[in-house]
Amino acid sequence: MSLRKGIRLYDHHIKNIKDQISINTGVAPVKNVNPEVEYYSNAYLPNMDWRMLTDSEYKKISTSDADRKMFNTLGVGTIPDQLQDLFKKLDLNECESLFEVPKKFQENETLIKEINEATNVFLDEKSLESNYKFHRIARSLPNMQSTTFHHIGQNTFKYTGLHIDESSLFTPHTAYKSGNRISINISTESRYLYFINLTLRQIYGEVQKKYTEQITSENIVEQFFSLYPEYPVLRLEIKPYQYYIAPTDNFIHDGTTLGNKEFDVTMVYVGVFDKY
Repeated sequence: MSLRKGIRLYDHHIKNIKDQISINTGVAPVKNVNPEVEYYSNAYLPNMDWRMLTDSEYKKISTSDADRKMFNTLGVGTIPDQLQDLFKKLDLNECESLFEVPKKFQENETLIKEINEATNVFLDEKSLESNYKFHRIARSLPNMQSTTFHHIGQNTFKYTGLHIDESSLFTPHTAYKSGNRISINISTESRYLYFINLTLRQIYGEVQKKYTEQITSENIVEQFFSLYPEYPVLRLEIKPYQYYIAPTDNFIHDGTTLGNKEFDVTMVYVGVFDKY
């Protein structure tokens, strides 16, 4: 199945955004060959044959409409200079391990207060009714093919690979009603968002053509990839101090830090971000 129209990318004044997007030939099931990085048995990851988008492919995934609905829009932009300067003062680069990141925040109470105030001003511009809340500071190791994992006890983690978030109970038909989230890269290196540019309703329609059993939010990702492994994955570069706004309950995605040498740190808020 070739690239279809679905989720559209809206960029907030980023020059040459097309250069930050690449595409591949699909996915493959994960083979657990690295004892230090264990994936779920039904996990899938993108093929690594990335190339730049053609003009026709870019037209299929991009939009200039700033008033599109949240459920099928991926927004990307850059945080204000003032907020960038505050994060630079925090200097997370000094941290020698991921465990030192929270401590860095605790030790700089006055600076963190300034960051919070400036962040809230910025977020109010992205949420028409200021409907959002802090979710977490996400921390990832460098050079990881996937950044999403579940802690399953006794210092044991399993990585999910490409997935949908399940922030609330929903079905493939009601996922569009979920809110969305904003993720801000406060690292010194780019990170990348993998995604399938189809909504869950679109994916449901494709799976239904070949799968006769019940399709749920728990099995739809695995079934889609097993039936359509050749559907291309898109990879969006999120540079330092850029953000993305995404309906993560309603499309398949994952993060990656492949090629990076420093820790990856992002600030995540969830809610209703309807101004990209």
